[in-house]
Amino acid sequence: MKSLTRWIMACAVLALPLAANAQLNSNTTNVSLSATLNESLSVTLNSGATQSITSLTPAAVNSFSGGPANVTTAWVLKPGRTAVALYAYFDAPTGAMVHTDSSNTVDIPAAAIKAQLNGAGANNALGNSLASTFGGTATGLQLFSQSITGTNKNSSRTDTIGLQLDLSGPANGQDMTQLPADTYTGTMHIRAQATP
Repeated sequence: MKSLTRWIMACAVLALPLAANAQLNSNTTNVSLSATLNESLSVTLNSGATQSITSLTPAAVNSFSGGPANVTTAWVLKPGRTAVALYAYFDAPTGAMVHTDSSNTVDIPAAAIKAQLNGAGANNALGNSLASTFGGTATGLQLFSQSITGTNKNSSRTDTIGLQLDLSGPANGQDMTQLPADTYTGTMHIRAQATP
């Protein structure tokens, strides 16, 4: 019994210095953290920026060479956005491609330019009114509308846009089969919009 008592006392004596060396904690200070991911929407033209038809065939549908246009639409969106749409449009409905000869007064309207998305479906005229904040009446076409859900608020898609010049009939009230010989030039805009 004496040896057990001695052993307990020895342990108690050894524990005394440990208690004197216990941890000492300081006060708490804080670091505030903040990170912002800005909402963004962009369109990048990967190829097909310059397209032409070197020899138009009158009264026919002509395809542009140098295409199709390859476009990447990328977005990082806030909650509440429901869709991303891509549009192709011109500045004016009657002058999508304008004449260069000063004696010619005829221009090619937007309705004579047709687009096809990803090589599927019909070629549709860029003569529609746009349900957007850019373009104007009878100047463009909505190429796609992508629904936005919780799984694609940060995403992208790449599409091809094939272009044609339709001289086979009327466009915007103008008989395209009677287009005068000239060089016609124009600029088509491609722009995306996130809604609402």
